Amino acid sequence: MNFIERKTLDVNTTHAILQDAYDALPQLMSRLAPGGWEESSFHQELMDSRQLFYDCYLESDSASVWETDSSSDVSAHVDQPEEKLSLDDYLYICFPPIGYDYLELFYLISCILTEITFVSNLYQNHDGDMYYFDEMTMEDLVIQLAHENGEIDKNWADLMVFTFSPPYMEAMELHYCLEVLFRILLKHGFQLDYWHNEILQVVDLQNVYQELLFSNLDAHEKEQRRESVKADINAILRTYDSSAIDPLDLPAIIEMFNLREVCPIVLAYLHAYGEFPKGYPYLLTEYQGYL
Repeated sequence: MNFIERKTLDVNTTHAILQDAYDALPQLMSRLAPGGWEESSFHQELMDSRQLFYDCYLESDSASVWETDSSSDVSAHVDQPEEKLSLDDYLYICFPPIGYDYLELFYLISCILTEITFVSNLYQNHDGDMYYFDEMTMEDLVIQLAHENGEIDKNWADLMVFTFSPPYMEAMELHYCLEVLFRILLKHGFQLDYWHNEILQVVDLQNVYQELLFSNLDAHEKEQRRESVKADINAILRTYDSSAIDPLDLPAIIEMFNLREVCPIVLAYLHAYGEFPKGYPYLLTEYQGYL
C-alpha cells in the first residue's frame, strides 16, 4: 500500500460518523464511568492537564504596565502588575471546555477515531480508494458538532481549539470505545485496511540500515550508526519478546508479531464485523513492499 495515495475522508461522511459517535455518548459513558464522569480518571486527567497549563501561565512573567508622563520624573512611574485571569477565563478557548462531561468524552473518542487511521485506511467494497481521517478536519467538525448539538454557542465554537493530550485508557476501556466506533463505521459501509505501526517502523529502520551501507560516512561512524539502528529495532522487539531475534530478519519479526501481538483495534474490529480486518494476520509480502 502506498500511503501517499490515500485520500482524506470527505467532510460530509466524517460529519455523519461523528454525529453517530456523539449519539453513542450516553452508552459509552455508562460503561466507562459508572460512578459518574466527574469521578472518572478521564475527567481527572483532563483537569490535571488544564491545571498544568494554568500553573505555567501563573508562573510566567507578566508584563508590567508603566504609566509614563514626559513631564514627570522617573520616580513618578508606577508599576502595575498584570491582573491574572481565572482558570476558566484562561482556558476559555480550549476544547473540551470545563464542566461539559459529554464534550470531554466526545473529545476522547474523536481522538480514538483519528488514531484508527493513523497508519491504517478505510475502504468500501464498491470503491478502490483508501481513506483516512484528517486530524484538522476532525477537530473542526467535533467543535462544530458540539454547537449543532446544543452544547456550546456559535460564537464560542468559532474560537475554540483542541489543546490537550487525550486521557490514558485501560485495555477494556479502549476496547469499549473502539467497538462502538467500528459498529458506526460498519453502518456507513466502511472496512479497515489494517497496518501495524511498529512493524512499519521496523521496516523503515531496516531500510535506513541498508542505506547507511552506501553512505559517504567513514567506516567507524557508519558502523556506529548501523549499530544504533539495530538497537532501535531491538527496543521495539523487546516489548513483545525477550528472546534474541535478529533485528534484520523481517520474516522472523512478522512471525513474532503474529504470535505475540493482537492489537486492540484488531480485536474490536473482530467483535464488530465478525471477521479480521484486511491486513491481519500480518503478511511478509505486504510489509516488504508497502512503499
